[in-house]
Amino acid sequence: MDKAIEKKRLAVWQWALIAMLVAAGGWYLYQLLADASIRTYRVPQEQLIISDVEYGAFEDLIPIRGTIQPFESVFLDAVIGGVVEEVFVEEGSFVEAGTPLVQLTNTSVRLNAAQADAGTTEQLNFLNNLTTGFEYSRLDTERQIIDTEYRIITLQRQKERYERLVDDSLISEEEYESITDELVYQEKVLANLKAFQQVQNEEREVRVNQIQEQIAMLEENLQISQTSFDSLLVRAPISGQLTSFPVEIGESKQNGQRLGQIDVIDQYKIVAQIDEFYVSRVIAGQDASFTLAGLDYGASVAKVYPEITEGTFEVDLVFRGMPPANLRRGQTLQIELTLGNPLESLLLPLGGFIQDTGGNWVFVLDAAGESATRRNVRLGRRNNRYVEVREGLQQGERVITSSYSRMEDMERVQLTQ
Repeated sequence: MDKAIEKKRLAVWQWALIAMLVAAGGWYLYQLLADASIRTYRVPQEQLIISDVEYGAFEDLIPIRGTIQPFESVFLDAVIGGVVEEVFVEEGSFVEAGTPLVQLTNTSVRLNAAQADAGTTEQLNFLNNLTTGFEYSRLDTERQIIDTEYRIITLQRQKERYERLVDDSLISEEEYESITDELVYQEKVLANLKAFQQVQNEEREVRVNQIQEQIAMLEENLQISQTSFDSLLVRAPISGQLTSFPVEIGESKQNGQRLGQIDVIDQYKIVAQIDEFYVSRVIAGQDASFTLAGLDYGASVAKVYPEITEGTFEVDLVFRGMPPANLRRGQTLQIELTLGNPLESLLLPLGGFIQDTGGNWVFVLDAAGESATRRNVRLGRRNNRYVEVREGLQQGERVITSSYSRMEDMERVQLTQ
């Protein structure tokens, strides 16, 4: 007779082992699926630049490129246009102030100047004649007053004599009264002449002042006309080097056209273009430094031009101490401009990632250094070596600082050997 065989049940520990294996398998499968859903970029480690986040002194420097320019330059313009008749100096020559540079000729200006001279001279003669007429009138009135005063003195003496004679009945009363009446009349005439003289003097003073103003204006116009004619001979306004002078005999120049440039070459300045990002932080007086031919030199910001053109603004820098020898106009210098004093900050070495992320996120390596994940950060000031870390990173963490151009859309970077 057959005997039924009973299956042995698994022990509790066996069920526990099976459950653990199933859980581990499920977790492994989940991790595989999760990893598959994360956009991962695999790259050999030697193709990346990995930098440590460190704590140190942040030097607020920015690199700028400067160009050597003369400290003072004067442009030469044709005040009055004309044809180049004669050129007295060559481009590149050293000239003294007042040296003739080029002679222009303009027939119309010459004729206009001659006509203006003739018309102005005629008006000046007319006004001078008016002034002379006023002077003659003044002298005539003074002469009449002198004659009247003399007549009064004579009549007074004659009246005194007639008074004695009429008392002695040597002359008639009629003769005495005639002298008396004549004296009264002359005194009234004198008073009238003096009143007329006062009015005449006041009017003459006003008119003469007006005439003098008109004469001054005419003389100024005459001088301007002469100056316009003289401006056809272009002279050097300052002493220096004629660095630009593109003129040829027979060439026609228009009014206001640029003729050339004179540079004062015993002093130079540095002209630099700076990104508009720093426009609110660059001020006059800030220090700068540069190296030339193995020697260190200093400079300082002398002037900041606020106008922004194509994303940059311009500054002028002057040398501190002795400038380098043998500087040349247009020479380029690599300069470090100091924007502030050094401050202790959390720092990350600068790299190509800044241009790709705008400083908003970075790839941070894990503890094993096998992969890096994307993390949002907040960065601050930057110089030519470091960028200031304000949020998102800790000291000692490792960050990929090379370019992210091939992994901008990735969430993780897997480092391979």
